[in-house]
Amino acid sequence: MTADGNAPLADIAQRWSAGGDDLRDVTRALRERNFESANEKSEIDLRRARLAAHGTELEAVIGEDDSVWLSFLSKGLQAARAVGRVVAMPARQPITPEGTGVLISPRLLLTNHHVVPDAEHAASMGVQLGYEYDDEGGERQCITVPLAPEILFLTVPASVLDFTVVALSEEFAEGTGYVPLIEEGGKVLKAEALNVVHHPGGDRKRVSIRDNRLVSQDEKWLRYTSDTRHGSSGAPVFNDQWEMVALHHGGVPATDDQGRKLTRTGEVWTPDMDEESAAYLWNEGARVSRIVRRLRRAALPPPQQALLDEALSKGANA
Repeated sequence: MTADGNAPLADIAQRWSAGGDDLRDVTRALRERNFESANEKSEIDLRRARLAAHGTELEAVIGEDDSVWLSFLSKGLQAARAVGRVVAMPARQPITPEGTGVLISPRLLLTNHHVVPDAEHAASMGVQLGYEYDDEGGERQCITVPLAPEILFLTVPASVLDFTVVALSEEFAEGTGYVPLIEEGGKVLKAEALNVVHHPGGDRKRVSIRDNRLVSQDEKWLRYTSDTRHGSSGAPVFNDQWEMVALHHGGVPATDDQGRKLTRTGEVWTPDMDEESAAYLWNEGARVSRIVRRLRRAALPPPQQALLDEALSKGANA
């Protein structure tokens, strides 16, 4: 059985169960508005230092005032421009949505391994940027660019970190933007708000803003509450400074006290219902810092290595 595509549901659920005390601690931290209830002092100090570089105090992140600076919106829009819908583009057949991806440079796309598992699949896939609604509610004209695994393709299985980096057949215009991969720590604390930009259900781009909380983490994964669906796989997960902290890869379905799967409206889900109606509450993503470490270990031919090094350099000093 799988969650949000092909990420192993049993593995995600097991890791969530192992961090049961973390949920209690996060609930307490939010109630008391005190990060010390859920985090180590060293983690708090590291986060405080990183926030200071953004001109923000740690106390403002969890204080009683839930408002954010106006720049939250402009920075979020800038980050969202780099997020696209990953699609299958078989010859002489309709395009079908497979997941979400994010540009990490003008030429490279990051998504899940279970969305783009190998170069053979990638050769008949693409990414759509701007698949969203405009300010008047109309359907914005999107740009579709085929993937080019012959230029660069690197993947790590779902059981390890569940990510794929693949080249595009052409470079996106500078205005599209990209999201730097930041290896440095201190980007998020347990109980802190998160934001997800994604294409749930293969639909036009949506943003799950702030009503998502980091609950627990381990060496490779972050676990958080959020409203995701099939199609959200490969979505970037951001902190409130719009730094990418994780690559979403799956979620555990919401269930009632009898273990029955629930819909997004709270009804019991049945097999005759659309899978997109199912509710996924307990989510997990690969830590960006661990993705960067894995990419730094890659040994590629010089032209491919140059493309990868360019992408990694964009987050080195961010």
